[in-house]
Amino acid sequence: MLFFDLEAYAPPDDRSASLSSLIVNPARPGHVLLGGCFFSKRFEDPIPEAPELQGLWLWNFESEAALLAAIKARFEEEWRRQREEKVWILGKPATDLVVCGAGIAKFDLPALYCRALFNEIASPAELFEVFFKARPIDLANEASFLFPEEPILYPKTTREMAGRLGLRERKGSSKSVWESYESRDHGAIEQRTEHELRLVLEIYQRLQGKIVRVSRP
Repeated sequence: MLFFDLEAYAPPDDRSASLSSLIVNPARPGHVLLGGCFFSKRFEDPIPEAPELQGLWLWNFESEAALLAAIKARFEEEWRRQREEKVWILGKPATDLVVCGAGIAKFDLPALYCRALFNEIASPAELFEVFFKARPIDLANEASFLFPEEPILYPKTTREMAGRLGLRERKGSSKSVWESYESRDHGAIEQRTEHELRLVLEIYQRLQGKIVRVSRP
């Protein structure tokens, strides 16, 4: 399994043209992928108390294209590892890479595809294989059962999930990322994203702990 969280930059002139609360649009030329944090584990391994995260950030590469090539290589390595794991789930081999995060189906995976396509990292077909054929566990879509008072199934924010699980969400608005990038405060962006991915791991653990395990005969 690969857990990850990405950040991107939206230039000032493009911060009002959006149909959604999500301002960043990775299909726009000036909306740059800044990088993110990654953590992987085998299916049956517990998440350690202090997971070691890997950061892949734009300022440590010569270009956005080089950053995206490194992220693509990370995904490809996880595809290989998962197939070597040879785990069976509900009687079927789990051969597809499983990726997990909060909002990854809405933003992170499409962003990787769009920016990699824009930077001509590989063909559209190859990029689709690597990023979109992974099976996403988007925690935003998994936590509705935590809110029995709301009968409408609707994606939950990280703050809503964390609050219901007794955790604290400190990420705040993406505007702080853009401001930090403009002021070259790269450390603030890295720290913020690390906190977010650690929160994702905690949410995943607590949701997993709520599964009712049926004893097998």
